[in-house]
Amino acid sequence: MGDALLALSAMRDLGSDTRRDNYLDAIIFAMEADKPSRLRHAALRAVFDARFKLVEIVDEEEGEFREKLLGELAPALFIATKPVAPQRLDDEPDAVFNPRRDDCYLRLIFTLAKQSDWRTHLEKAGHIERCTSLLDHIIKNNPSILSVTSHSYYLAAILIRMNPSGGYRSSLRGATLASAPDSEPTNEEECRPTPNLVATLPAAPEAPTSPGFPDNISEQEWWKLLKRAWWAMRWNDLHLEAEAVEALPSIVTYTLDLLETPSARYDAGSLVRLVDRIYEALDDDEAKLAVKRLQDALGNRAA
Repeated sequence: MGDALLALSAMRDLGSDTRRDNYLDAIIFAMEADKPSRLRHAALRAVFDARFKLVEIVDEEEGEFREKLLGELAPALFIATKPVAPQRLDDEPDAVFNPRRDDCYLRLIFTLAKQSDWRTHLEKAGHIERCTSLLDHIIKNNPSILSVTSHSYYLAAILIRMNPSGGYRSSLRGATLASAPDSEPTNEEECRPTPNLVATLPAAPEAPTSPGFPDNISEQEWWKLLKRAWWAMRWNDLHLEAEAVEALPSIVTYTLDLLETPSARYDAGSLVRLVDRIYEALDDDEAKLAVKRLQDALGNRAA
């Protein structure tokens, strides 16, 4: 069955409208926890190869197949890539982090997370936790030109896409709003009659918002991940891949946010040459403009 799935994955699709339901059933069956790792990984590869079609179906279709795709495939992907009894070595098929398997997994989740309905179902199925569990494995080694992989870039982009707060700390935005100074009353406001006393009583305080998953990632971990993401962009020629370049402006934003933190303050200089080379290589105008902001910020720090 694994060979059949690999052959079908060459279609980069889910087959005809009359057969795709059966194909999806076969993929989900192959991803069950009790199936051999080779079969689960073949099913993962088949889904990876059809990832753009998965986004297209959810964007453009309505009906039972769309709901089945969202409701059943997201949990199946989680099961297929989260070993029940993890092996110790990274080159073993059911290791917590397997470079080959998780390259497919991260790039797949990166693509699906562009679409809001997919994001909702991925989060519900536990994929944020799955992605953050890979963080230590991806940032633990010092990067070198000979060993840079794309894992860090796609993981950073996924965490950014799945983060509704828009910052590496979900609590930052609330703190900023809370600390904003009240506006001065205008003359018109001063002349208004005094309102009823009951109406002026302060409202009951809102329940504090629980911290989002970004707050479970330390500042230093964010910095290491983003620094490795820039290495990955440079040494894997990701600037040539349109889908990867789409995420670059948001990676720039997060990098800029972190530049003034203790983790980055004395280490930001290591990005200067990387960012310069990426800027020179980019063809996409929007991404190039975003990278120029970071390039200027790094230049100002060095001045």
